[in-house]
Order: sequence, then C-alpha cells, then structure tokens
Amino acid sequence: MIDPIELSNDIAGNAATLALPALLWGLLYALAWEHGPFAASIGFGRRTFWLLLPGALLASLALFPIAPVTNDWLAISLAGALFPILVALLAFERFAPPARESVTLYLVLLAVLSTASLGVVLEVASARGQLIGVAVAVIAVPALTGAAALAAHRATLGRVAVLLGLTSGVLLVTFAGSTAIPGVGIEELFPVYLLGPLAAGAVAALVAEWVFPGAEGFALPAAFAAGTFGVLVGADVLRQPPLYVAGSAPGLYAIGGAGVLDLVYLSGLLAFAGAWVVHRALGRGYSPVGAALAEPTPTPIGRLGRSFRSGVDGQIDEALFAASAASHEAAAQAHRLLGVPPAPADRPWQGLAVPGWVVSDQANLDSVAKSGSTDGREGFRAFLTARWLVLLGKELGARRFGSVGARIAAFLIDLSIVTAPAVLLWVYLIQTTPGSLTTLAENVPFNASIYGFAALAFFYFALAETFTGRTVGKALLGLSVRNRSLERPTFSAAMVRNSSRLPILAVVSVGVAIALLLLIKGGSGTTYSPGGGLPVPAGLLDALGALLFVAIGVGLLGVLGVLVILLTSERQRWGDLVAGTWVVRSTPPAAPRGAPPTASVPAPSGGGPSG
Repeated sequence: MIDPIELSNDIAGNAATLALPALLWGLLYALAWEHGPFAASIGFGRRTFWLLLPGALLASLALFPIAPVTNDWLAISLAGALFPILVALLAFERFAPPARESVTLYLVLLAVLSTASLGVVLEVASARGQLIGVAVAVIAVPALTGAAALAAHRATLGRVAVLLGLTSGVLLVTFAGSTAIPGVGIEELFPVYLLGPLAAGAVAALVAEWVFPGAEGFALPAAFAAGTFGVLVGADVLRQPPLYVAGSAPGLYAIGGAGVLDLVYLSGLLAFAGAWVVHRALGRGYSPVGAALAEPTPTPIGRLGRSFRSGVDGQIDEALFAASAASHEAAAQAHRLLGVPPAPADRPWQGLAVPGWVVSDQANLDSVAKSGSTDGREGFRAFLTARWLVLLGKELGARRFGSVGARIAAFLIDLSIVTAPAVLLWVYLIQTTPGSLTTLAENVPFNASIYGFAALAFFYFALAETFTGRTVGKALLGLSVRNRSLERPTFSAAMVRNSSRLPILAVVSVGVAIALLLLIKGGSGTTYSPGGGLPVPAGLLDALGALLFVAIGVGLLGVLGVLVILLTSERQRWGDLVAGTWVVRSTPPAAPRGAPPTASVPAPSGGGPSG
C-alpha cells in the first residue's frame, strides 16, 4: 500500500532538488547584477557567479583524485565541492582579514574538530554515542576558541571562532541527518538537509551586528563558508568510513560527486540565502562594506554605452560627460597596451601616432562636455565623435593582442604538455592491470585517472597564469594573460577564465584514454581487411575512431572559441570576457613606420565636437 505522506515527501524532495539550484542561482545573479558594488565587496560579484554556475556546470566531469582507501579511491569534484570551497576561502580576504592568518586558523581548528569527531565515530559503535561525542567536540572547540579570542582581544580570532561555531552547528545537524550507503554514497533526506544551512545563515545575519560592526553584509559570505564546510565535514568526512568495506567491490567515491545537485555545493548557497533573507528582514541595505575595493578599470565601450543611454533618457550633460570619458579611456588603454607613457589629462592622445583631427576633435569634445548643453543634437554629435575616437583607440591597441594563430599554437603546446604524462600513466595502467577490455574499463584507478586529468590540467592553466601570467606554451609564443591594467590575473579570475577549457580537457581525457584502451586491449586478435588489402587489427581501427572523436570534439569547441575571439574587438574568448582578461604580446609592438606624428594643440577654451 502506498503511504501518501511518504509519497508527498518524495515528490516535494524531488521538486526541491530540481528547483533549488535555479532559485539560488537567481539570488546570486540578482545580487551580482542589481547590487554589483555590494556583491563585490563581500566577495560574491559577477566573477563568483560565473564560477559557481557556468564554471561548475562545465566542470561536471572533473574529479581531483585524493588517495586510495582500502580497495576504493577517494576524489573531490571540482563542480560539487572544490569550486565552492575555494570561493569560501577567497571570501576570507573580505570578512576576516588578513586572509592568510584567518584561513590558517580556521582550517587548523576545523582539522582539530574533524579529527576529534572522526575519532569518536571510529571508536564508538552506537549511533547515539557517536552523536553525543560529536556534539561534545563541536561545542568544545568553538567555545575554547572564543574564550581565547576574548582573552587575547583579537578580532580576527573572534571572527574565526564565530565562523567555527556556525560551521559546527551545520556539521552536527548534517551528521545527525545523513546516512552512508555502501556502493552509493552519503544521503541526507528532504527537508532535513535544508535545516542546518538555513539556520546557520539566519544566525549569522542575526549576530552580524556584533561580529561585523558596521559591515553586517559580511554575514552572507560567512554563512556560505559555514554551510559549505559544515556539510563537507558532517557528511563527507564523518560518514565516509562505512563506505570503505574491505573485500567489497571497489568504487570511486567523490566528495561533491553529484555536482551542482550535491549537498556540499547547495548548502553554502542555502546558508547564503538564509543570511540574505534575515539581512533584508532587518532592513539592511546594499551599501558596499569593508575596506574600499580598487575601482575596476573602466572600458571605453562601457562608457560609450552609458553616453548613449543617458542621451536617450534626455540627460544630455551626463551623455556629454560619458562620451568625453569614453574617448579619454580609449586613449589611456592604447597607451597601456602600447607601452607608451601616460599622457596629460588635457592631451590624452599625446604620444600616440594619430592625425591632427583626433586631437582637435578631442579638444572640442572635452570643451562641450565641460560647458554642458541641453541640446539633444549636441549630445548625439558628441556620441558619434566619441565612438570614432574609441574605435581609433581600439585599432591602435589591437596590435598588442595575441593573434589567433599564436594562441592556438600555444594552447596545443600546453595541451601536449599536460597530456603526455597522462598518456604514459594510462598505458602503464592498461598494461599492468589484468583482465579484458571490459574489466579494465570498470577499473577504479583507471577511471580515477581519466576524471583526474581534466582537474589537474585545469589547475595547470589556472595556477600558471596566476603566478606567472603565462603557461609554457604562451611563454614560447611570446604571449601573456593580463587584466585590463596589464597585471597578472588573480586566482579567481584565472579559474573563471580557464573554466571554459574544461569541456575540451574532458573530451581529451575520455577520448585518448579510451583510444589507448582499445588499441592495447581491444580486438582480441580480430583483424579486418578493408577492400581485401592488408589485415588491420580491429583494436587499431577502434582506437582511430576514438581519436577521431577527440579531434572532432576539440575542433568544434576550438572553432567556437576562435569565432568568439574574432567577433570581439579585444580578441577575447568567452573565458576572457567573463574574467576581464586579455591575451597580449609580452612585449609591446614597435610603432609602425611612417606613422603620422601626434599633433599638439593648446588646451580648448570653447566650441563643440565636430561631426
């Protein structure tokens, strides 16, 4: 007989599982786009949105291998766990500075708490005894940390203590409500998995006035960190031991293995949402919090668009000002890209090889922007003038951007570098593992190496660009990755930029590994004689088919990337657009021969922009 209550709960649970990601993504999107300065100030700006949504979806086939446990393998999913963890740790820089100190303190104390709790789980047989022991640990460690913070009068330690307390609450609720199922993983039923993160978020917002005086918005990232790490320890650490049964069929267990539907991924966002609801209920606004952030380098196109919108809205003075600012930024951008010293504010094109009319038009545009106007025709003429000046600035700076051919060559070099050791590993595993092709295809270490390739290759690109601004391939081709200020990208920007490479890396890992498997183990001695010619091993033909799949997949994805580069004025692919980065020549190009000299005119005193 069907239990209507259980059936209703199952339906509600399935609906919530499918609806929650979209609702939580909508919240992140609304904050990042509608309240951009506030979202950026708490570490959850647009870049974080791109990493947690498109980046996580693209990383679905990337697992970072951790270690073998008995006859199983443990890994961590980039999408379902590692990306949320990194976002949480990067947010420490905002809500618990200095980040190096606070992150170290938090992780050390969390490790102590986790070790104590895991010791209880391993030594105590009864479920009730385990729960009591874990409860003692999660109360004692944050309490002792808080006492130490009060005694030492250390604000950073105090914030870490509060965050540890919130994490402990999520940990305890998660441990109490989750179960380990060998061969499947760890489960926590609806609506139990909502309780811990949402409660932690609400508590974080309620105590924010005390923990973050004057910066209550920091409750949101603190709640995200507590939800993420609480579930990570409460479920994936404390509930792991029963999964590893000696003598059972080997398995590949992944922390966050369900991707964007995993509790590690969802719990941080749920806690974030809980904090946001209370934040709004208490009437707190969206003013940026914390230390002032460096202003992002404005884009000429962005300022030009503002000029057009202001003109349409009848704000002519604002349109004139934005038009003038757009042309000034276009000139400044050309100076940066070409390695030319900055020009005086009243002569933005000085030092650039431009004809005299450019200087005259800029002077007229600045003059009319300074004097102001209510004439819509004047605003439109200013917009047209600024548009031509912006296009000119882009043409001047375009010589610094890396060519499509050089970028393709650099990527193929890097792809070869990361694939070569993987090929050696796959060949070794195939040759040393007994059994048929089917047996090896189900082999846990072999599958762990396939999933691990995409994760390790991703970090090769992200870390190389973070610390040096270039990979080996880019260095050989004289290219560098830079932000709009021509500085190396931050780690978060490098991750966002390279998340778009994950589909190509996944195609290569799966296709090449299968091709090697078919070549070495496939065919069982069977041969084909195409057209009655020489016999060809069946495994070779199958391997060639797999490699053809790799070539087509990489080719199609590569063509899409090249099209985006060709269609953008600053030679940016999708990853560059969302991360705010360029791929430039490491050395600025020399000035073209025969370029017209820069004209120089006195500072403008009146007039208007020419047509």
